[in-house]
Amino acid sequence: MQYAQLLSLVLIPLALGCQSSALTAAKLYLQQEEPQKAKDQLVLALETEPQNAEAHFLLGKIYSGEGDYAAMDASFARAADLSPKFESEIDQVRDFYWAREYNAGVKAAQGEEVDFDRALTRFKNATLIRAGRLEAWRNLAYVYYQLDQYDRAIATYQRIVAADSVDANSLYSLGVLYISQDRYQEAEQVLTQLSRIAPDHYDGHINLAVAQVRLEDLEGAEENYLKAIAIDPTRHSAHYNLGNLYWQQKSYTAARKVYEQTLALAPDDDDALYNLAITHLALEDMEAAMPLLLQLSERTPDNASVWRELGRIYALEGMLEESKAAYAKEEALGQ
Repeated sequence: MQYAQLLSLVLIPLALGCQSSALTAAKLYLQQEEPQKAKDQLVLALETEPQNAEAHFLLGKIYSGEGDYAAMDASFARAADLSPKFESEIDQVRDFYWAREYNAGVKAAQGEEVDFDRALTRFKNATLIRAGRLEAWRNLAYVYYQLDQYDRAIATYQRIVAADSVDANSLYSLGVLYISQDRYQEAEQVLTQLSRIAPDHYDGHINLAVAQVRLEDLEGAEENYLKAIAIDPTRHSAHYNLGNLYWQQKSYTAARKVYEQTLALAPDDDDALYNLAITHLALEDMEAAMPLLLQLSERTPDNASVWRELGRIYALEGMLEESKAAYAKEEALGQ
């Protein structure tokens, strides 16, 4: 029995010595700048001692040098779970590589030679290194958008606003993306949230109104266009959209007034000028419509709709030759 006990006592230090030698060898290889050999030894060390925080930490450092940030993150997370001893060093390594990848992504996305594919890789790396830093996620969403990967852009913005529910820029971008994908119910929800946290967001109110029009909430849309106008009455886009809303409701007198306000702010807006002209026609005011259409025929001679309306007015006025010529121009344009 004594012999058996002695045998047992001898076996324990032998096992510990094997584990320590692998870790020691890994450290020596790291000093000699041979990371692959160090990596092999650390893997061996963890096979016999999976709870060794230092081995996980050193393995994470090797992965970071290799650019395998997913493996780095897993190793560092395991080391931190096992011991707080390496937290400071882990933060230093993460910060170093996060800054390197993030800055490289910014340079690729905004440099003299824009390379969104390269920027995508760099920002994705940054999100692996520091998942909690939203700057990289925001830029990643932007790059997805630039690459027409709308589903991934939406998913990324969803992650951002889930982490930061008062991120006005991300809420706005997500709402606009929803609209572009005809996801109007989701757009309304997100842009309504934006209107609560940023009630003076001009474009937020306009796009919320756009979503509401699609959802046939015309009263809500009118309210939000009016809010946008109140926020900045010098910008013409809300006036123009409100005019379109009134036209849709056949409120032609109200539409005419708003289109006139639009043109007072943006006299070169051909769309507003055309809409005002046909609003005059809807109100049977051909005298007011005619000069606007003539002006448009000079500014936008390739607009078949302008020639069609001119042809109609000329016909009603008994100007048959002029009407025939206007309709011929419409037909020649093939629209």
